[in-house]
Amino acid sequence: MTADIGVLLGVVAIAGLTQGVTGFGFGLLSMGLMVVLFPLQDAVVIVAILGLGLSLLNLWTVRTSIPWKEASSILLTALPAIALGNYFLRTLPLQVLRGGIAIMILIGCAVSLWTPKRALIHHPFPWAHLAGLIGGVFGGALNMGGPPAVLYTLLRGWEKSTAKGFLVAYFVPTSILRVILLSLTGMVTRKNLIQGGALLVPAILFGYLGTRIFQRISTRIFRYLATVLLLGLAIKIILS
Repeated sequence: MTADIGVLLGVVAIAGLTQGVTGFGFGLLSMGLMVVLFPLQDAVVIVAILGLGLSLLNLWTVRTSIPWKEASSILLTALPAIALGNYFLRTLPLQVLRGGIAIMILIGCAVSLWTPKRALIHHPFPWAHLAGLIGGVFGGALNMGGPPAVLYTLLRGWEKSTAKGFLVAYFVPTSILRVILLSLTGMVTRKNLIQGGALLVPAILFGYLGTRIFQRISTRIFRYLATVLLLGLAIKIILS
């Protein structure tokens, strides 16, 4: 049990740090091990709580760099798609959801490894709406809606502050809606609420450290480090 707690805190620390630096990655990094240590639905609730706390922290740190018009385009499709993803969480077999986790991790790896040298997308329509649709479904089902939004920021060719601001503006409303839907469908229990609350403090602390690092250096190295862990988690889930 002690070993599990150590692993859990380690994952929260790494995922929180990554989220603070890049504006994304907490769900991708943490879900792979959360589903090993907790039942799937409990893991989804815990990650949703922690992801919301970290998104609010990031919102404050990049509030002056958010491209609100661009963010409204992706939210237009992401918010209703989250409800569909939440339905899939309650109805699809566990094997399908685990497969979805592996797919999202692999997509996250590809997104982290590939950064275009110039902007390939110059207008939000229809690409921001498509990213919101796909991200909303996987976010509502698995807390892993980040990769489509991250890919969109890379294709837009934004500098890191604008890209992180866009991601934060996307994650805060979607995280709030996800927690509300989980509560309304009875998936939030006293037990997983306490577990999520207990992990929120270390997540916020490492998230804050990540925001401080973000202000000083490039995020490229941290994305590559996250990719190594993501690949390992994806392989583990696929083999299991």
